[in-house]
Amino acid sequence: MKTRRPVKFIQLFAFLFIVTGILPANAQEFTWQAGLPAVSETGFYNISLHPAFIAKCYDTALTDVRLFDGETTVSYMLRRDTPYVALPSPVITVRNNTAARRTVIQLQFKEEFLIEQLRLTVATPAYFKRYFYVTKDTSERPSSGEFALVSGQSSIFKLHTSLKTKQCFIIISNEDNPPLQLKDINAWQQHIYLTAWLEKGKDYLLKTGVPELPAPVYDLPYFASKLPARIPVLEAGNIAAVPAVIKNVPSTPAERNTTVFTSKKWIWTGIVSIIVLITLLSIRLLRDMRERK
Repeated sequence: MKTRRPVKFIQLFAFLFIVTGILPANAQEFTWQAGLPAVSETGFYNISLHPAFIAKCYDTALTDVRLFDGETTVSYMLRRDTPYVALPSPVITVRNNTAARRTVIQLQFKEEFLIEQLRLTVATPAYFKRYFYVTKDTSERPSSGEFALVSGQSSIFKLHTSLKTKQCFIIISNEDNPPLQLKDINAWQQHIYLTAWLEKGKDYLLKTGVPELPAPVYDLPYFASKLPARIPVLEAGNIAAVPAVIKNVPSTPAERNTTVFTSKKWIWTGIVSIIVLITLLSIRLLRDMRERK
């Protein structure tokens, strides 16, 4: 009988370590969050997503964005419109490759911004017509085609495929012409926002940063035509890494539906209890081993 005891202890230890691994994973699923200001009235609101928040998302479709009231998810409708929102200016590095008869312009951003539109401002020469394309990798040519940069015409270009990146390249074909002298390059993204029903007296958080999280399927998009013509706008701010505590504008705390596996209080209580249990079992195992000797 005594010989079976170590085997049982080993099995129990394995189970406990698996549980302690699961609990923190559930508690830290999202890596970034942004707080919303408290609303003065219950109703529909448009929540503008700041470029810095979108930069924390894992894909261009923003499938990993979730809106929370405590531990409860709130349905929303993801919408895009104009005007475009300017992104922070990138660091621009220009390399002229005479042999390849092209100019390679490297744009470096501080974060993985969503790039959907570019403007190239040319200083000289006065007359030019060059073709260029935008790519994340200079070794690959995108299948979406080229743009024509022509003097006297619009120098604002909407990308065929949106890029979400900290670095991209503009490849300009010079043929037998001297390289263009660029004055500036600007980048934009569409105005992206969520429309959701928010209740007075509740605290809301936006969360994101989960790889390969499927897009949510909500009922609200099916009733887009019935939404009010004018909807108040909120700005999501205080972007911070989870589990940092975000303090919104003071409001009355809402009752929250929590379970043992979603409540942080219970999660940490469970972790501490398991550590204590492991310690006691270790002491018991050492005593049994000494008695057998």
